[in-house]
Amino acid sequence: MSINLEEQLKNIASPIVEKNSAYIVELLVRGERTSKVVELFIDTDTGVSIDLCTAISREFSAQLDEQDVIPGRYRLDVSSPGIDRPLKILRQYKRNIGKSVKIRFKVDQVDQVIEGTLQEVNDLSIMVAEKGNITEVALNSIIETVVVPKFK
Repeated sequence: MSINLEEQLKNIASPIVEKNSAYIVELLVRGERTSKVVELFIDTDTGVSIDLCTAISREFSAQLDEQDVIPGRYRLDVSSPGIDRPLKILRQYKRNIGKSVKIRFKVDQVDQVIEGTLQEVNDLSIMVAEKGNITEVALNSIIETVVVPKFK
């Protein structure tokens, strides 16, 4: 059984990212066969700096070149997910407790939307406070969660 390119890249990136006290949020590969773009989104529990992205990018790029995983040219982008990208993994939810979130989810095959403050996170669900009510949303029902920025 062969693994796809994204899985191969994650296997190479994971120890590099973990060594730098970060974690992978998402790894995407797009583009043509002759010119791929690899996007590696990383995060930490305290935020991501340009220096961290640069260090991971250099080491990851060196490994990709050494192992010749991507034939032809490629561009590697290492960055934080940023405020506009949806939350993807449980660790991101935990990091955003207390922040305002907008969640799209399904209940009995019907799309629902809730916007409120993320109160609690566990392995199966999240709790969101909205207008004085607490709503529990099962993680496996979530379609998309985004952090809603608050401007002062």
